[in-house]
Amino acid sequence: MEQRHWPRSHDELSKSPIQVRVGTIEGLFNPMDPTPLDERSLNIEVADWIEEWAEDFDKDHELTVEVYVADANLGGRQDAIVNGLHNHFEYRAWQSGRQLSKLMREGRISLLIGVCALTGFNLLSKAIRSSTNPMVEIIHEGLSVLGWVSMWKPLEIFLFDWWPIRRERRACRRLAEANVTFPAVAPR
Repeated sequence: MEQRHWPRSHDELSKSPIQVRVGTIEGLFNPMDPTPLDERSLNIEVADWIEEWAEDFDKDHELTVEVYVADANLGGRQDAIVNGLHNHFEYRAWQSGRQLSKLMREGRISLLIGVCALTGFNLLSKAIRSSTNPMVEIIHEGLSVLGWVSMWKPLEIFLFDWWPIRRERRACRRLAEANVTFPAVAPR
């Protein structure tokens, strides 16, 4: 896939459709996938290129994908190509949704474990109480720190990890319904 003419600024990006340039139609799709064209998965580089570009658009921006084929040999396969693109991103949206569900389940389990650990370590810390003995004081403070460290994973999941997956799912859902065009001549 050629990537010679990409947008250089956010303004340039938001004014143009998503542009994909390939040598042949087969360059759009995974060459190892033996399924029919409209069911075939996209070439990973092409799919990532389209998805990353789509993630940068505002959510109310209508998505259009322009496919430029160097050999201009579409052979009447435009509908199969459009269906293939839509099917691919519909499946990726489903995968992202599933990944998000798994992450949230892991977050809930981690939160339960973290709260139990926090409670247990803080109870042990309070049972030891402060002491003039430096070793007991280290254990006392260490248990308190361990309790809060056990909350790291659930906080990481619920505060940070889910945003990129949600953004990917939203972009894929939009791409599953995007307009796909096949301009005759690639702009230079």
